[in-house]
Amino acid sequence: MRKNSIRVKKCQGNGASVQGNDDSAPYMISRRSFLGSSALVVLPTLCASCTDDVPPPVDLPAVANNAIAIPLGDFPELAKAGGSIVGQSKGYANPIVVAHINDTSFAALDAICTHMRCTVAYNALNLSLDCPCHGSTYEVDGRVIGGPAPRALKAFAASSDGTTLTITLA
Repeated sequence: MRKNSIRVKKCQGNGASVQGNDDSAPYMISRRSFLGSSALVVLPTLCASCTDDVPPPVDLPAVANNAIAIPLGDFPELAKAGGSIVGQSKGYANPIVVAHINDTSFAALDAICTHMRCTVAYNALNLSLDCPCHGSTYEVDGRVIGGPAPRALKAFAASSDGTTLTITLA
């Protein structure tokens, strides 16, 4: 296999000479070294966008009897259809995304993308859950509809009596 490399020309007037080589190319850098060095500069910048746009989860009530009872009055974001929150409840390891889908229904899902564990967000316009890191999209029932995600999100039963939203984790 032939190793690809990039020739770097010697700067004029720097006085360096390399024995046995043409003065116009004193050293070479391999493609692998060049790409590796470039990745050290570029990747941190790209990966920074994975977490900057995601607000921290809000505190949800603790799990009791394998359910989370959310007083809707305490979460104005859930008052109207299209509203959503990402919250963390003591007793469940991952954040949960809760979305008010329409006048009569809510959706509650594990908020961790099955691709690279980024936190998904509800997209009211498309009625989907979107991962900001790599573009995976999910239906509100958790099914994968696009992107690199290998599995569906875990969905939970969610019911409301008008004042309290109950999410059953079983």
